[in-house]
Amino acid sequence: MVFETNQVAGAEIIVLNLIPFIIRKPKYLLITALLSIIILFLLIKQ
Repeated sequence: MVFETNQVAGAEIIVLNLIPFIIRKPKYLLITALLSIIILFLLIKQ
């Protein structure tokens, strides 16, 4: 359980690190949206 939570936290950190690139390149917004959906799915799956 703790390991899964750490994985999700790691994914959120990755998304946060991508935000500056998204601001400069809006086309990556779709990729970030997909990542967010995956993170939400992982949270619900727990």
